[in-house]
Amino acid sequence: MQKIILYVLLAMTSFIAQSRAEQEQGNNPARQTIKATSDFQGLVKTPFPISLETTIDGTHFVATDKKIYVLPDIMIPEHTNIEPETKARLQSLMDNNRCTFYQTRTPDLGRINRMNQTIAHLECGKDKIWIEGQLVREGLAIVWPTIGNTELIGDLLSLENKARLDKIGLWKDDTIKIQDAESIKSHLNSKQIIQAKVYNASLTRDMLYLNFEQDWKKDFSIGIAPNLQREISRKNISLQSLKGQTIRVRGWVRDYNGPFIDLETIDQLEILETSQEKPTSNSKPGMKSISNPVTPTVESPQEPETPKPETIKEGQGDK
Repeated sequence: MQKIILYVLLAMTSFIAQSRAEQEQGNNPARQTIKATSDFQGLVKTPFPISLETTIDGTHFVATDKKIYVLPDIMIPEHTNIEPETKARLQSLMDNNRCTFYQTRTPDLGRINRMNQTIAHLECGKDKIWIEGQLVREGLAIVWPTIGNTELIGDLLSLENKARLDKIGLWKDDTIKIQDAESIKSHLNSKQIIQAKVYNASLTRDMLYLNFEQDWKKDFSIGIAPNLQREISRKNISLQSLKGQTIRVRGWVRDYNGPFIDLETIDQLEILETSQEKPTSNSKPGMKSISNPVTPTVESPQEPETPKPETIKEGQGDK
């Protein structure tokens, strides 16, 4: 009997949350004027449209072809309560609409995830709403690069910045915060967005480290493996030239001589065109991911000099 009562209470709680989300959605006139669209440059249009059968959550749904689809390059932070609202909004955008989905040009890269779910950017309805972009623009999701499917990251970052400036959805009332090099020390073992000025960049045993304080044994750092360094180099970006620049990075923060992010894709990084000491909601537009960079900085040839021990991540290379 207790199990039945518990089940009923959980069902009622879920229903109430969903109803509130739908009510808020209907009472939000700003959403009537926000229409995110895309030309889906770099992706391939599939020949057969799909329709919604049921939503699973804010980023997953089952289509009428019985396949499970996942929306790439976006995420709903776990520590927030916006999931029911995002799920309701996804359903309202897709309900009674035919949707076209776009995938990567390479069939064996970025089309199916490890859960055998189909990865797709969606365009729905007569207004041709780009679903991922719409959710980000309304502050119902944040940008989170999907490896192998990042062609539209630059556009998503621009939409996220507009939502942050408008203080809507997740960006309202500091529901989600961009951490700095100091505050991130209290947020280990979690997914975070960090904005800070690069103190230096050092190369140790083929690994490149971006440090954000003088003491590399305690500071926030980013590690970039050789293969990713080469990929970034092909974009005509000098990682060493990031010294003194303000960047924004998003990823899993682990404890490794202080807070540490292992960079998995260049799209986790943004170079900010205006240097800012601290992240604020008033950040100006003009942020670019490295895959869609600002004009690259080329370093002038210099005489090599022996680096100071305290500025090199030697200790990290031994772990």
